[in-house]
Amino acid sequence: MNSSPGTNKRDRRKIIYWITGALSALMFWKVLPGDGKNGKKEEPVKMLTEDGQLVEVDMKHLTGQRQKLETKEIQGFVKRKG
Repeated sequence: MNSSPGTNKRDRRKIIYWITGALSALMFWKVLPGDGKNGKKEEPVKMLTEDGQLVEVDMKHLTGQRQKLETKEIQGFVKRKG
């Protein structure tokens, strides 16, 4: 055998460094925001129409100030069929 004990340790260290570097690169690749593929999708919001139907609307179509309605206001908003 021509290799010394110190060379074997250096080879093991190189392998460990490469493995930890690759794992950390994979971790940051998953964490960092990309072109929207890994980002959070905007989910539609369920809303009640004037005739009492439940519809889903994308958040991008909603503008203006938000305020919570009281129960009496909601009951007066829905038109009765008949």
